[in-house]
Amino acid sequence: MNQVSKEQLTRIRGRYLEKYGKLMDNWSPMLFYEIQENFTQLDNTVKASIEQINKAAADIKGSHKSFHFKDDRQSLFFGLGIAGPTALAVMLVSILIFWYARSSQDYEQKKQIIDTYENASDYVLLMQHGEIVQHDGAKYLLLRPVPKKGDIFIGKEYIYDPTNKRILVPLGRK
Repeated sequence: MNQVSKEQLTRIRGRYLEKYGKLMDNWSPMLFYEIQENFTQLDNTVKASIEQINKAAADIKGSHKSFHFKDDRQSLFFGLGIAGPTALAVMLVSILIFWYARSSQDYEQKKQIIDTYENASDYVLLMQHGEIVQHDGAKYLLLRPVPKKGDIFIGKEYIYDPTNKRILVPLGRK
């Protein structure tokens, strides 16, 4: 608190008397002066804060870009122009990941079959030319007996061996 002169206290007492028509005691002007001094400091602090807030608001306003469109269609195309390439790239990467996972799964299954059955490559012609039929909920490989003369069609015909009572399915020639 600053030093208060007798003249300032007299002025405060005189303003109070003029405004309210009552005379003050000797201590009241000092309290009013101290309150006024604290209020002045607080008022200066508030003004400085308001200036900082206004400066920050002006900075924000300067960095903000606003767009105005004639209609909804124009704003839609603007949004697609901004988000479209990113969405397209994400979709493409997702498709590639799905395709890779799917093809690697198929590859692993086929590799496992070939590793499990070492002679699987001998059945290639049978798989290419064989005909599968479904009957009573089950699947069957359809073969016909080999004709008496002519060439044998792999995957289409079989040979019956009556001496050993077995059916021979040709898989190819070496």
